[in-house]
Amino acid sequence: MQNFNYHTHTYRCKHAVGDEIDYIETALKNGFKHLGFSEHCAYEDWECSPGRIQVGEMDEYFDSINRAKEMYKDKIEIYRGLEIEYFPDLKNYFLELKEKYDYLIVGEHSLDKNGRDVDIVCSDEDAKLYCKYICESIENKVADYVAHIDYFMLGRYDFNDTCKSVVKEIASCAKVYDLPVELNLKGAAYGIKEYDGYKSYIYPHSKTIEILAEVNPTIVIGYDAHNPKVLEKRELENDIRKWAKSYGLREPLEEYIIKKRK
Repeated sequence: MQNFNYHTHTYRCKHAVGDEIDYIETALKNGFKHLGFSEHCAYEDWECSPGRIQVGEMDEYFDSINRAKEMYKDKIEIYRGLEIEYFPDLKNYFLELKEKYDYLIVGEHSLDKNGRDVDIVCSDEDAKLYCKYICESIENKVADYVAHIDYFMLGRYDFNDTCKSVVKEIASCAKVYDLPVELNLKGAAYGIKEYDGYKSYIYPHSKTIEILAEVNPTIVIGYDAHNPKVLEKRELENDIRKWAKSYGLREPLEEYIIKKRK
């Protein structure tokens, strides 16, 4: 089992529970040595978004993680991060955030700030734009970690050739720039869905796993914890490891120190 998790939220995102201390204490009890907090990033012109920290809360979040980092420095390594949706016009904003934070996760949930959410409906054109934005975040040295590469499958009924192309392009881009690609346990927790002649998790999807096995980027597990109890789900991590291996994917890393690219 891996000794790290860099995909962790707190009550500040409005759809998680628990503060940083709750997560750290649970992580310590479950064998983690590295814990990164990656709250959903705030945007000046997206204040109405209900599922993220707000701009006026950013300093308190950073300072609180800093205090926890100092408090637990002899027990566990704590990292200060954010999960972003990449928008090209905000590239400089993200680069400024990188100067302050330890890392940024790209987790593309929306394609704009007007409700174009890929987990509701995701057309082929949406999937292509999703791919474009994630790859730009990698190429522009904004992202340090790729979350739930196929999150867009929540908004689809099939995994067609466009989906294959999108996943392959993102995975290939991540490999070129040596970024980890995440298998997301929150997605796995949704369970198995019936597709056209086969069954799979919605995400990580079985066809995504086949593509990752072919491209061979660095693979990690992301707990995507929105409740401290999620960090107790070590058996789910083991299940996903075995399941992914059955599709030819190499073993996800058990140790990984996240690196901020400059």
